[in-house]
Amino acid sequence: MKKILVFVSIILIVGVLASCGKKEVTTEPKPKTCEQIESCKTALQYATYVEQGAEDKVYKMEDQTGEHKSYDSLEEAKEDINEDYEQYQNQQIKRYGVVEYVLNPNEKYIYKFRYKDFRTGEIKNTTVGISKKQGQYFANEYYSGATKNDVTVNGKIAKHQRYYSKGLNEQVKEEFKPDLIEQY
Repeated sequence: MKKILVFVSIILIVGVLASCGKKEVTTEPKPKTCEQIESCKTALQYATYVEQGAEDKVYKMEDQTGEHKSYDSLEEAKEDINEDYEQYQNQQIKRYGVVEYVLNPNEKYIYKFRYKDFRTGEIKNTTVGISKKQGQYFANEYYSGATKNDVTVNGKIAKHQRYYSKGLNEQVKEEFKPDLIEQY
């Protein structure tokens, strides 16, 4: 009887050990959401302000010493706030896809968002550049979209990653999947 129990125990142990190698083990962390990455979260907020028509908030998020600022002054930006801003001021971009290009880790990124336009409901893209200076993130919009040159570093296309808002099924993810910038 003891021999049978030992034999069965050995078979069970061998079976467990054999099955260990069949499961794929990954040491990479689970993909984060855009909201968990400070630079992406900043870009999403900037894109939301652009979509709302909050030109004063857009201006405040831009690097005022850089060449990419959208207005010369806050007063000028306030004059250009969309007429229907009050209607959209509380809306947020909640369902989206985004492709992130890391041009220089912890310093410079480009994000291309794909989401539904607040006013028309049509799918649209907004591309936002993020730069970090003195511990603070600044944003700028690529009005005509970014190009292959914008995402090229030392002659190579920068690494990219896609993120989606939470709760999207595969069909909606495909609808919100932004094209890669280097395709243009």
